Amino acid sequence: MRVRLAFLCAAMICATIATACTSAIVSGRVTRDGRPLLWKQRDTGVMENKLVYDTGGTYRYLGVHDLTDVNNEECFMGSNEAGFSIINTASYNLRYAAYSGPMDEEGKVMREALATCRTLADFERLLQRTAGKRGVEANFGVIDASGGAAYYETDPWAYVKYDVNDPGVAPQGYLLRTNFSMSGPVEKGQGYIRYEAASALFSWARLGSGIGVEMILLDGTCDLKHALVGTDLTRDPLPANEETRSIVNFTDFIPRYTSVGSMIIQGVRQGEDAAATTLWTVLGSPLTTPVIPLWVAHAERIPAMMFSRASMPAALNARSLALKDRLFPMKTTEGRGYLDLARVMNRAGTGTVQRLRPVDREIMRRTAEIPVTATGLRTAGDVEALYRSVGQVIQEYYASYGL
Repeated sequence: MRVRLAFLCAAMICATIATACTSAIVSGRVTRDGRPLLWKQRDTGVMENKLVYDTGGTYRYLGVHDLTDVNNEECFMGSNEAGFSIINTASYNLRYAAYSGPMDEEGKVMREALATCRTLADFERLLQRTAGKRGVEANFGVIDASGGAAYYETDPWAYVKYDVNDPGVAPQGYLLRTNFSMSGPVEKGQGYIRYEAASALFSWARLGSGIGVEMILLDGTCDLKHALVGTDLTRDPLPANEETRSIVNFTDFIPRYTSVGSMIIQGVRQGEDAAATTLWTVLGSPLTTPVIPLWVAHAERIPAMMFSRASMPAALNARSLALKDRLFPMKTTEGRGYLDLARVMNRAGTGTVQRLRPVDREIMRRTAEIPVTATGLRTAGDVEALYRSVGQVIQEYYASYGL
């Protein structure tokens, strides 16, 4: 309890920053289906994301890059054909010796890892090889097809590993990270309020129906509860309808103005093919974007709406941003902290999240109906049929808002 209070007190004196990601790693020993999970809710000042299918390395990978990354040099969450998957959150409380090189190289490290690594051990060798030559301050989250799952709190010189499969390190079977590291001092860092919100979600899920993709997607990515002040934006009295403007303070929730995407990577069980690794991808604001399941093995069948063309946003990302624009009516910089709740939740049931949740459930249901082999694989024909039907569901969601 004293540690939790220290976290929250630290949160009250920390300034708001754009790079405010929330993440989790869940060991397969505690998930509902025995598959490990890796989640990142990505926050950044670059609103437009793109999906990249990279075939230039040892391993092909699918990952999310900034639209402005024209040479695809920096990846911020993704998975490769070997089932190696990686995410990061920026850390603001690591202590280390002075480093004179360029910083903010986390995306470059992750791209290299996806292109060259198969296992956690491979990633550790990469970190050892780049010691003193990488400008990073990050919590890297990694899972692999052998069941490995760990966070690496990493600075330019060294790293500290937290093995999620070790009951002594993760007694509940999962670990969370926002924008501080457990190896750093509590009085520094960011994201303590979001950490507490995520902690409550995962704790209740573990005691209840269990931790799975559905829980993280439906409850975590759009969690409208504030861990410090106790505000719950889903409670009555809600605004009457989407036209009943209701401006609320929207800082330090898990979803934020700067939340530009989310990815839940579902690994494989023992005996399953690494190609069965599923990337449940939200390519836009979690408040306005349906999920789409992706597989590296079926990358060439992914709908065109997921990819950028001629430096333009992917069609899905563009529609997500257009709808998100209605949620934040104040267009000044300070307006990013104020949400029109009526556009998200209202008594008429027409808010973006209220309409989004049935869409996500339907997409997950249709995905679950696809036959799989004993090793977890799906046929190309079934995946193509899924994407056609999912595309129609997504089209109807945005059409309901005139987009």
